[in-house]
Order: sequence, then C-alpha cells, then structure tokens
Amino acid sequence: MNDIQKRFVEKATSSEILNVVELLDKASNSGKLVEVVYTAMETIKSNNFITIPLALQIACEDWDI
Repeated sequence: MNDIQKRFVEKATSSEILNVVELLDKASNSGKLVEVVYTAMETIKSNNFITIPLALQIACEDWDI
C-alpha cells in the first residue's frame, strides 16, 4: 500500500470523507457527477484554502442539487 492509500485508509471513516461520499452520491444520483466534480475542482483551483467538502457543497448548489 502506498502513502496515498495509507492516508486515505486512515481517514476513511472520518466525517470529512463521509461528507464527500454523501455529496458525490447526491451528484451521481442527479446525473451530474462530472459537472459537480469539475466545478469543485475549478473552485479549489481558484481558492487554495477551500476544503474539498466545501467545494463539492458549493458545486452541488451551483448545479441545483
């Protein structure tokens, strides 16, 4: 297992990861997963201080999810 995988496994049950999973599930169920992920990445790219869950939440709101 590489370092990236180890760090993920350590956080796998954290509230942050569970929140990410919930937001991605909502996006997927609405048929807008790619749109939400792309929008979240663009948000993170323009603001390095934003968290992944917050970027996904904003993207979901932007796509009316």
